[in-house]
Amino acid sequence: MKIKVKPEDFIVKELADIKYSSDGPYRIYLLEKRHWNTMDALKFISRENKVPLSKIGSGGRKDRHALTSQYISVPKKYELKFERPNVKLTFLGFADDFVSPAILEGNYFEITLRKLKPEEEEKIKERLPEVERFGYPNFFDDQRFGSVENPQEFLAERIIKKHYSGALKLYFTVIHPEDSKKEKERKMEIDRLWGNWEAILPLCRTSVEKEIVKILIENSGKKGLLAALNAIPKEELSMFFSAYQSFLWNLTLKKLLPNYVSEFFEVKGKIMDYYFYRTIPDGSLKCLRKMEIPTVSSRIPECLPEVKKAIDEVLAERGVKPSDFNLKKIRKSFFKSFMRPAIVFPEGLYVGPFEEDDLYPGYKKVTLKFTLPPGSFATMMVKSLGV
Repeated sequence: MKIKVKPEDFIVKELADIKYSSDGPYRIYLLEKRHWNTMDALKFISRENKVPLSKIGSGGRKDRHALTSQYISVPKKYELKFERPNVKLTFLGFADDFVSPAILEGNYFEITLRKLKPEEEEKIKERLPEVERFGYPNFFDDQRFGSVENPQEFLAERIIKKHYSGALKLYFTVIHPEDSKKEKERKMEIDRLWGNWEAILPLCRTSVEKEIVKILIENSGKKGLLAALNAIPKEELSMFFSAYQSFLWNLTLKKLLPNYVSEFFEVKGKIMDYYFYRTIPDGSLKCLRKMEIPTVSSRIPECLPEVKKAIDEVLAERGVKPSDFNLKKIRKSFFKSFMRPAIVFPEGLYVGPFEEDDLYPGYKKVTLKFTLPPGSFATMMVKSLGV
């Protein structure tokens, strides 16, 4: 089976509760894109319109390999215009509130599964009623972890453990799948020269990289390392922090599920394997429906004793504790906890006909349409099918 063969195979439409008014303090725009991730699009929009990135409100990040639409906002005094291939920005009107995760109601998906073999078609037909009835574990999927391919290479964990030089090294040297050969060679050379700041400076590509290295040339001690970390833009630090929180949340759910489910099938992920169940007893389903797991911060919200126990075990295994998440010396961003349901149910699930695949002769394709709550991953829904 294949997904995301082309952007039109993965359509995402953000659903938000926006109250428009004739003269509200915020401008609301619809951002439609393909082949762009949300953060890159917002950075370009910010730069081209000379609007601070922090002034652009958005509710969530949408995948690069998809056809997506989402809402963004700016204070009324700014006006956005942006034209690029595969990106469209449309002014919708004024509103009393800015766009944030708080106003999101969910996401609507249309996903085309391709290159289906006969046995995969039968498995999907069998699995979908189970997923509708029993839901599936609400894991964060691989794309949440960015370019992390090794569980020991979370930049945020290195900061928490006060491995400041190691965190900065990851910032400069992690190789992204889309990096060109030249960019990979540049990062490998920086890795080789790490600590020789004068030699690294000519290799810096962005203004942020140059600023960091200049700080380290002046002072490579603890004070300089902290100043260098604080030079990383807030939006990037926030992504590193949320990626690590998501990983810890996944580990917590994975630890809890065996308390309720006796049989699993596993799906391999980039940095961890995911547990899925086919069916679960009514009592277990009732418990999991009500269960919420907090993301970790220095102040973890009140939760079920078994959830707190699982979080404590995960943190101990990683060699950290809640108080470590209180980053007093990192000023630009911070860890904030929120509750997330343990399992999720697709709403309004529609299954199209299984048809001949126009891109893969001899195979079938099918389109699924459904809605998920904010922050839940449709790719995890696809993984739950077990094909």
